[in-house]
Amino acid sequence: MEFLQKAFRGKNQWYWYVFSLLIVFTATQLGSLPLVGYMIWQDPDVLKTGNIDAASSTNAGLALMLLSFAVGLLALFLCVKHIHGKQATDVVTGRERVDWGRVLFGAGIWAMISILAFAVTFLLKEPSELVFQFEPSKFFVMLVISLLLFPLQTSCEEVLFRGYLMQWAYILFRNKWTAVILTGVLFGLLHSANTEVAAFGAWIALPQYILMGLILGYVAVADNGMELSLGLHAANNILAAVTCTSGSTTLQTHALFRDLNPTSSWTDILSMLIAGAVFIWICNRRYRFIR
Repeated sequence: MEFLQKAFRGKNQWYWYVFSLLIVFTATQLGSLPLVGYMIWQDPDVLKTGNIDAASSTNAGLALMLLSFAVGLLALFLCVKHIHGKQATDVVTGRERVDWGRVLFGAGIWAMISILAFAVTFLLKEPSELVFQFEPSKFFVMLVISLLLFPLQTSCEEVLFRGYLMQWAYILFRNKWTAVILTGVLFGLLHSANTEVAAFGAWIALPQYILMGLILGYVAVADNGMELSLGLHAANNILAAVTCTSGSTTLQTHALFRDLNPTSSWTDILSMLIAGAVFIWICNRRYRFIR
């Protein structure tokens, strides 16, 4: 059965979607309370300064931030089962069960593309601007946290946008590409509070988030399931956390490198478009989902 066609299973009235989204939002906020408490303990003035991105600068803060998404993911699956009367796989894949091989393949391909892109950036940067800051005791703890918890964070976003909301959009508009575009744009706009948007400007940063949302949505629809998208998104965020950080990024982790002069331009949008096209081409060579 086609992935988007599974949208018509169970109860699909609009008010059940609104009610479920309210539950997921509330659960995620409740799941973030330990993080808020930790941040206040670290800095009693954090609520005044609003510097919430500093949470990821410690391993404990990073773990608590990611766990809040795990709570949201659990709440979403519970809503899918008990409110909509569907199976969890209905909002993940058109296949009978999740193809974990596809998830790992997507993660591996995007990891290779991302490492290559970082290598190019490393070669083009002035040596004084990219500082090696490897601290083994902090880095390896952060690496374990990233490998265990970032897949939960990215899965929450993927199931919400590429599964739940995209299927709802398909029910409303009966057109898969309209569903892809709407959820891709929404995915980008909901990242407008990220540090990169303030640092580099909305016209540079937001198109990158929107483009990523469109790539993930296209792959999910074309491949009849979001497994490749799940892998891509997880690999993207894990590598963002472990390779390089800066004062202008949302993830201020104990990464291997710190960029002292971060920049972004329209060439980054082009680079992402090329990376996405390469990813789709390689995955299609393996799974033949473009006909």
